[in-house]
Amino acid sequence: MLHKQVPQTGRWRFMNTSSKAEAELGELARAQTRQEMGAQALPLNHPVTRHVRRVVSRILLASNLGTLSEETSLERETGLAGFDAFGRDTSHSDVDLGASAHPSETYGPAKQWDVMVVNDKNMVNALAVPGMVVVFTGILPVCQDEEGLAAVVAHEIGHVVARHTAERMSSQTVIWGLLFLLQVVGLDLGMFSFFQRFLMELPNSRTQEREADMIGLRLMSRACYDPAASPSMFDRLGKVEAKVPKLNLDFLNTHPSSASRVKYLEEALPEGYSIMATNPECGGMRKQMQAFRETAQGIRLDDRGDIEFVQ
Repeated sequence: MLHKQVPQTGRWRFMNTSSKAEAELGELARAQTRQEMGAQALPLNHPVTRHVRRVVSRILLASNLGTLSEETSLERETGLAGFDAFGRDTSHSDVDLGASAHPSETYGPAKQWDVMVVNDKNMVNALAVPGMVVVFTGILPVCQDEEGLAAVVAHEIGHVVARHTAERMSSQTVIWGLLFLLQVVGLDLGMFSFFQRFLMELPNSRTQEREADMIGLRLMSRACYDPAASPSMFDRLGKVEAKVPKLNLDFLNTHPSSASRVKYLEEALPEGYSIMATNPECGGMRKQMQAFRETAQGIRLDDRGDIEFVQ
């Protein structure tokens, strides 16, 4: 059966790409990312990298999506051995810490994720592929705090959870088949290019973006982050995007408009708070985050990606 539902949302889609093939593509993407951006990556023991890794780790562990790779070397460099992102004893197995005993092939055999923080203040972006999360320092001022970063990271991980990469790979099978048929019957390939972009690529992208928004809100809520940070983050991001002259037409953009996504994320907040209410760890976690926030006022990045404390 090639038409399958997205488990997290129930949406039907065409899917003929296996988890193994998706994992292999993820490995290629990870290798290419390291090759192209590795020189700009902040080291593991950098305060910003440690901050981003903590957020990613909390989200992964809370939803049984896996653990971070390179933890051993990170612990040696930072002296942080002994506790995970939830403050739990790391002397136990990954399963005890929340990792699945039967990881999906999509996330790799050991279900481990890499985190790369790219020092580029002009790139307001973050992305995720199976087994890897990349955050550019340019998006951190827009995030403002840990919860804003959690909203962005959870959204990107949401794409991986919903297997959007595999879905796009599957859709390309259809596209190439149609291209072959058009060539056989001698139709104008320019018309096919229009068909591919406006009838297949863009609607799928908008659908996937909305899906990643909703899944991301659930992921961050399970990790005890305030779900209200999600619409707030995308509202700020929309204001940044508004500075770039462009037509504000949903149909022509792969992402939903900021006003549109903020509205449906706000409507989903009751679900997020319900998820938090069922997690007994969230009460203590919220107090810890508030204490951290009170001591972290005035932190910003300089041009080198180093932290500065502003009076």
